[in-house]
Amino acid sequence: MKNTALVLEGGGMRGIFTSGVLDAFIEKGIDIPYIIGVSMGAYNGVSYITGQKERTFKMFMDYIYDPRLLDYKRIFKGDSLLNSDFLINFMGKNKYPVDYDKFFESTKKFICVSTNCNTGKPAYFEKNGYPQKYFNRILKSSCSYPFLTDTVKIGGEEYLDGGIADAIPIKKALDDGNKKLIVILCHPKGYEDEPSWYLNISKLWYHSHPKVAEALKKRYIAYNGTLYFLDLLEKENIAFVIRPESMPLSVIEQDKVKLRLFYKAGYNKGIEECERLEKFLKTPSLI
Repeated sequence: MKNTALVLEGGGMRGIFTSGVLDAFIEKGIDIPYIIGVSMGAYNGVSYITGQKERTFKMFMDYIYDPRLLDYKRIFKGDSLLNSDFLINFMGKNKYPVDYDKFFESTKKFICVSTNCNTGKPAYFEKNGYPQKYFNRILKSSCSYPFLTDTVKIGGEEYLDGGIADAIPIKKALDDGNKKLIVILCHPKGYEDEPSWYLNISKLWYHSHPKVAEALKKRYIAYNGTLYFLDLLEKENIAFVIRPESMPLSVIEQDKVKLRLFYKAGYNKGIEECERLEKFLKTPSLI
């Protein structure tokens, strides 16, 4: 599977579909050497590299109702709605700790995508391109959903969710020399992003980071353009896309039944697509 990239979209709690797909990959021994992930996609990518099957799924099943993770009352205290510190530092170190030794010893290339708040452009953090002590802050920055969490400082710069600047980083994966892409999305075929009402307040909300406000207002255009490009890559046998049949979850979904079903849908889809995926990897692309 040389020169093959695994590209993982974010999607907040919708990313539990990706968790299911990757657990199927772990079970079936699908070993991809290059992983690039955004937000929840990056979080899932870590568990894939360490081979910790069901880690993300079990963690959210245990903590999704915990007010330390998500609590609307936090807004009235002047805090962010989603506590990314709890997500990365507590949940990732206690009951279901990340196997950091295995992660950093892995020869797989891993890139975590964040958005630089000063430029509004993507920042691509490579696994072994920075001191290990910064890893949690980098992962936290990629998972810092706009309007729901605070910015994250790394080396004097502030960062937010990578999905603002590069929600599906297929161009980066290709620029790095990959010839085949396996892309896992959280939305069904035919989905197109639309401008949301809350983006009208982005200029006010991010008044100290005008480039973030600008990127947020244009995000849906860039996102839909990437989907169009991805369709072309599929036709040329460069990209293999795995996506759900429907998208019944919200970004901050807390319904355990829905989360469990969406995870299972991802797992089943991953198992179902293994044979077709192996054929895709053996077939030359059209360019």
